[in-house]
Amino acid sequence: MAFQSRLLPEDVIRRLSYFRRAANAVEFARTRLDGPVRLDEVAAQAGMTTPAFSRYFAAKIGMTYSTVLKILRIEHALGELETQDAPISDLAEQIGYQSCCTFSRAFKAVMGQTPSEYRRLVLLGAERGKAQ
Repeated sequence: MAFQSRLLPEDVIRRLSYFRRAANAVEFARTRLDGPVRLDEVAAQAGMTTPAFSRYFAAKIGMTYSTVLKILRIEHALGELETQDAPISDLAEQIGYQSCCTFSRAFKAVMGQTPSEYRRLVLLGAERGKAQ
């Protein structure tokens, strides 16, 4: 089964499909997005020391593990923002951020807009579709 993501660049997805150890580490983290994902746990899961895993992942995938993890968390948040009207602070906690501010900052770094702005655009787009 091919690795899928709406936000990761195509070259990263292609590399993850090729380097199974890195892909397994990402899948391990995907199952734990609701809480902290410690790098030493991920490295142990991959059968490597933390420094060796960090070097391996960045060299093979072209992006640090923490950056991929941030993108996966934001990707998960997109689905929630598109389908639920829960408070942003609840969503931040649900996807493993300890603070709403940290989540909003990470979201804006990845998406170029705040979670509230994104939700508003999605809502406006859905209302426009109904009107036509």
